[in-house]
Amino acid sequence: MRKNRIRKRVFLVLGIAAIFLFISGALTQYGIEKQKLPQFNKVELSKTIKNLGQENNDVLSAESKKRELYINTETLNIKVVDKETGCEWNSICLDENSNDLDKSPLVIKFMGKDNSLYEWDSYKYAVKNKRYEVNQVKDGFQIVFDFLEVGTYRLNEYIPKKISIERYEELFVKKLDDKIKENTVTPKQASRYKNALKMAYKKDEENGCYFIATNINTIPLSMVKTLVEFAKTVEYTTDMLIEDSSQFDLTVDIMEPASFAVAMEVTLDGDDLKVRIPTYEIETGNDFYTIQNISILPSFGYIPAEEISEGYIFVPDGSGALFKLNDYNSKYPEYTRPVYNNTYYNTLYNLSEYPENIHMPVFGMYYTKNAENGGISQGFMGIIEEGAELAHINVQLGTPDTSKGGVPYNKVGSSFDCMQYSRVSIFGPYSDNPAKYLSSTGLIDADYTIRYKLFAERTDYYDMAVAYREHLIEKNGLFLSYELSPKFFFDVIGTLTLEERFLGIPYEKQVSMTAYDELLKILEDMSYMDKVIAYKGFFNPDITNTKPRANGSENEFNKLIEYINDNDELYFNIDLMRIAKKGDGFRARKHAVKGYDSKPVEFMPYNYAVGRFGYTQKMKSHLLNPLYLSGVTNDFLKSYQQYNNIFINDMGSTYYAHYKQDENVSPIISANILKSCLDEISKQKTIALDNPNMDKIKYAEYAVNISRESSDYATMYCSVPFRHLVMNGLTQYTTLNTNMAADTGSYFIMQAFEAGSIPKFTIAYKNIDILKNTDYSDYLSIQYSLLSDKIKAMYDEYVNGIKKIGTREITGHEMLQKNVFKTTYGSGTTVIVNYNKFPVALEKGKYKLDGVDYIIIPGHGLE
Repeated sequence: MRKNRIRKRVFLVLGIAAIFLFISGALTQYGIEKQKLPQFNKVELSKTIKNLGQENNDVLSAESKKRELYINTETLNIKVVDKETGCEWNSICLDENSNDLDKSPLVIKFMGKDNSLYEWDSYKYAVKNKRYEVNQVKDGFQIVFDFLEVGTYRLNEYIPKKISIERYEELFVKKLDDKIKENTVTPKQASRYKNALKMAYKKDEENGCYFIATNINTIPLSMVKTLVEFAKTVEYTTDMLIEDSSQFDLTVDIMEPASFAVAMEVTLDGDDLKVRIPTYEIETGNDFYTIQNISILPSFGYIPAEEISEGYIFVPDGSGALFKLNDYNSKYPEYTRPVYNNTYYNTLYNLSEYPENIHMPVFGMYYTKNAENGGISQGFMGIIEEGAELAHINVQLGTPDTSKGGVPYNKVGSSFDCMQYSRVSIFGPYSDNPAKYLSSTGLIDADYTIRYKLFAERTDYYDMAVAYREHLIEKNGLFLSYELSPKFFFDVIGTLTLEERFLGIPYEKQVSMTAYDELLKILEDMSYMDKVIAYKGFFNPDITNTKPRANGSENEFNKLIEYINDNDELYFNIDLMRIAKKGDGFRARKHAVKGYDSKPVEFMPYNYAVGRFGYTQKMKSHLLNPLYLSGVTNDFLKSYQQYNNIFINDMGSTYYAHYKQDENVSPIISANILKSCLDEISKQKTIALDNPNMDKIKYAEYAVNISRESSDYATMYCSVPFRHLVMNGLTQYTTLNTNMAADTGSYFIMQAFEAGSIPKFTIAYKNIDILKNTDYSDYLSIQYSLLSDKIKAMYDEYVNGIKKIGTREITGHEMLQKNVFKTTYGSGTTVIVNYNKFPVALEKGKYKLDGVDYIIIPGHGLE
C-alpha cells in the first residue's frame, strides 16, 4: 500500500478543451521520445577472504543469533542449523537412495548452436571430479563450479559413418570376441553391443564397406549410449576414427567440449539464508554453447518420503495451492510453472492447460516427522527477490515405495532462464507446415537471488503468508492499514466499439453502454451503499487515450463528478501499454513489442468455437515497445492532471519484454521501466490495478479481480487464499465478477468473509440486447436493471457479516478439512467456510455447514 492512504476524491477543473484533449496527440505528431536502452546494474561478486579447500567436513562459515551456516567442502552440502531446536535444512541428498541429481547443488541446461539442449548436474560434471572452489566471504561462502564435459554422446565422435569391411571385422567384431574371451565383457553386454551394431550398420559389398544407414542425429539416445560404450570397450580411438573416415573422404568434426564457470554466493542475512547467482559472472569456455537455465539448490529442505507423517508443499498458483507430501502420481511426476507467465511469448498461440498464473515469486514446504510420537515440525519458504521475471517453480512429490516408479524425496525449488528462446514456426502457429527455426535472446543480465525463510517449529501456509507480507513491508517501506467500511466495487461499461453495416459495408461505431447521466442514475439508485466505480470505456483504446463523445456532454460529466465527489470513489479506466486501435501516429512496425520472430506481436482472444487465437481481427491489440512507455506515461501525466484516480488495466500483470533481434529489451529491463512508470504515476495519482503481480502491490490502492482459485492441477490437494492473506492490510482487494461467473453469489460472499475481499460486479445501464452476436457477448449478464435486486440483497448480507466480524484484520487462517477453512479476525471472531458441494460437521456436530456455506462465530467459539 502506498504511504499516503488518504482516499483521493476526483477533483476536476473542466473545460471543453480539457475534456476532449488528446494526450499530447500522438507518438509522431507530438514527439514522444524513445528512451535509450537502460543498462543493467551489475554488482560484483563479494570479496573472498580465504579458500576453504575441498576435504573439510562441515565448516561453520557464518552464524546469527538463531542460525548457523555450514558448508561441507567435500560434498558441497549446504546446511543451516537452528541453534535452539537443532532443526536442520540440507541442500543435497546423500543417503543410499540418492542419485547424481539429488547430490547436486546446481543443475544447468545449455544450448548449442546446433539448437540442441543439454542438461548437466553439478555432481557429475563438477563436484565428483573436484572441479570447484569454495571461498569464504563475509557472512558466508562462495562456490565456483567449473563444469566440464566428461563424456559426450555425439555418436559421430566415436564411430565412423563408413568403415571398410576388413577394418569392421578387425576392430569391431574380432576385438569384441577378444574381450569376451578375456572375460572383460559379459555375454549379455556382448549381445547388446552386437544388436546395436546390427541396427546401426548396413553392409555394402559393392563398395566394400559398412555404413550407417540412417541419419546419425535421429538414432535413439539409448542406442547411442550403447554404441559409445561399445567404442570405448573395444578401445576404438579418435585416431582410428579419423583414419577410417578419411578412406572414404569423410571428415570428422570433433567438437571442443562444453565448459562453464558458475559462481554462487551463499550467505546468512539475519536469520535467513540468501543465495545469489549473477549471470553476467558466468564464464563460457566454448562459445558454441550458452547456458539456458540454472536450477538452484533443487533439493534444499527436502524430506525423504519414508520419514514424513504429514505435510504440504505450497506453490503460488492462482491464489495459492497445496500439494500433499508423498502424493506422487506417475501420470503427473512433476509440476513446473513459470513465474509471472514468463513463457508467454513462446506459448502465445497455445491455450494454457493452467487457468491461473503465478503472481507471487514464492514457494515453500512444511511437514511433521513422527507425528504419532509428538513429532518434529519445520519448514521453509523461498522468496525470489531478484530475477523473478525469468523464474520457474518446480515441485517433485515423493513416495515411500519406488518399486513402481517415483522418487523417494519430496522437493520444491526454483530455476531461472539465463537465456530465453523459442522455436518459431516459419509459416505461422497454425500452419500444417512444421518448418521452424530457433530464436533466442542470448545470455540475459540478471542477479538471480533467493531468500529462504526458515521455520523451526510447527508452521503452515498462513505463517508463510505473514512472513512474506513482513518481507514486502520491510523491502518497500509499507505499513498495515485496515479499512472496515463495507463497500462494493463496480466495473461500469462505458463506450464500446461495435461493428455496424451500411449497405452491407462494415464500419465501426462507438456505443455507450453507460453514459454519464445514466451512471449518475445508477449511483443514486445505490445510494444506500459505499461503492468504488471503475469507469471502463472512458478513454479511447488507442495511443491517444482521448475521451469518446458517446458517453455524454460536458455538463452531464460535471454533474456526475459533483455527485461522486460527495459520495463515492471513481476511477477512470485506462491502458497505457496496450494499443487496441491503430492510427493517430501509432505504427506497429515501429512502436509495438516484437516477438521472437522480430515482428509486431498481435494479441487476440481465444475463439473456443474454432479452437485458435486470432480467428477474428476485430479484437486485435498490440503492446507498446518498452522504450516508448516512459514517454507515453509522462505525456499522460502532463495532459491529464485533473484525473486523480485511475484504474490501469495493463500494468499489473502483463509480462513485458521486446525480442527484436537487434534491439532486445530483456524482461528484467522492461520490468524496471514499467516500475519506474508506476513510481511516477503513484506520486501524482491514486491507482487501482487489475490482477497485479505481487511486485506491483505497493502501487495499488485497490487490487482488482483477485481469484480465490488455483489451477487445480492433477496432484494439487486444494486451493488456499495465500495471496489474499499476504495482501491483507497492504491494499484493498476484490473478488472476480460476481455476476459473470458460474458460481453463485454465496461463493463470493464467502470469499469476502473468509479472506477480506470486496465483492465486485460488472454493470451497464443500457439493454444488453445490442451486444448479442458481437465480440462482447460475455457481457450479456451486466444489465443493471436486472441485477439491482441481487446487488441489494447481497450487500445487506455483506454488511451484516462485516458488522459481526468487526474488523478486516486477519490474525489466523487454517484448513480444517479439505476445502473447509477457518479464518480468525483481530476481533476474536472466526469465520468457517465450506467450499465443498456437500455438507460438513465440525466439533462432533456442534457446527454444521451445508455445501458452499459459511458461519460466523463471535469471540473464540471454535478452538
